[in-house]
Amino acid sequence: MLTNRLTSLRNSLTFLKVFLRNPVGIGAVAPSSRALAKEMVRDLKLNSGETILELGPGTGSFTTQINRIIPDPKDYLGIEREPLFIQLLRKRFPDLDFVTAGAEDVRRIYEQAGLNPVKVIISSLPFAGVKSSVHDLIIENIYSLVTPGCIFRTFQYMHTYFLPSAVRFRRKMGSISSRYKRSRVILRNFPPAYVLTWTR
Repeated sequence: MLTNRLTSLRNSLTFLKVFLRNPVGIGAVAPSSRALAKEMVRDLKLNSGETILELGPGTGSFTTQINRIIPDPKDYLGIEREPLFIQLLRKRFPDLDFVTAGAEDVRRIYEQAGLNPVKVIISSLPFAGVKSSVHDLIIENIYSLVTPGCIFRTFQYMHTYFLPSAVRFRRKMGSISSRYKRSRVILRNFPPAYVLTWTR
């Protein structure tokens, strides 16, 4: 229990350090809660030979839950821009593969890795604070990777849900799939958030 608390404290301090250096790029002052992380993987079923991509794993809040549902660590790939987070992730999850890059390069990275077909993409990216041109590039990459039956899942904070950039992102994602679902608001997170799922 004490070890878990110390790990959580170190993760929070690392997160805060990166946030203070780049608040717009990070988009939150603390790692996502366990409640939000559990909602992000709820009902996901992966078979051996199906790849799950995680965009912006940060300090590993979602990665912890993902690691519990993947049949084989080789079927996971995390893409994270922040080098400090990459260092932390590799220590916490030595069996998983992480690449230092932006989500706009996800297709190239995926193809170079020679992974199995993508089944799930989980994103922690702060789309409400991302430029429209980057939005479009990321969505184009996602569209090129998801095939029928694939799932894309992300979250948006309740207080940013109706910002123009957040609304624009959802509309653009709607061009990929009309099968869209929004969770109840996850109050046990700071800030409270919705989990958004699109299925191709």
